[in-house]
Amino acid sequence: MMLRNEKNHRVPPAAATVGMWLFLAALTMLFGATMIGYAIIRSRSTSGAAPGSLHLPPLLWLSTAAMLFASVTIHRALSAVRRERQAQLRQALVLTCALAAIFVVVQTPSMWELLHSQTHLAPSANAQGERLYQLIFALILIHALHVLGGIVGLGLTTRHAFQHRYDHEHYNGVKHAAMYWHFLDGVWIVMFLGITLAR
Repeated sequence: MMLRNEKNHRVPPAAATVGMWLFLAALTMLFGATMIGYAIIRSRSTSGAAPGSLHLPPLLWLSTAAMLFASVTIHRALSAVRRERQAQLRQALVLTCALAAIFVVVQTPSMWELLHSQTHLAPSANAQGERLYQLIFALILIHALHVLGGIVGLGLTTRHAFQHRYDHEHYNGVKHAAMYWHFLDGVWIVMFLGITLAR
């Protein structure tokens, strides 16, 4: 009898959304702490790597564009499922997955370039500049790892969409994927602008 009760027990639909908000709050603290750490370390760079001496890979602008477009397409997917437009939902999800993959592909050579950028610094700036490049690399790597996790979630959501598991009443998977991707988009914009302006 206890097993039957456990099987019949249903988690309220809003519980998953609350869990997602808590998860995003935890990630906000993580990324916020890393950005504050970068700002503190950069502001204390009184010698060595002077402002403007750090050069970011140009490909980071391309990855930023991919991130922004992916945020647009995942929003279109959410709008499509709410309107019961299944074909548009699947198309938007596939496009979002492709843009997310482009982001990771573009980030890879950018991160490689960051690891070797300290060789272009003047000898007097090399020690501190190297630490700053490594810190920027770590920030981008943390974000990229979360994007990889998001791609797994997007893949599952897209698979479920092709299996017709979503409709205008039941679309939590799409909603949560959109929440996560918009969060990653916002984090990347803040991070990229912060690094660009403080370099």
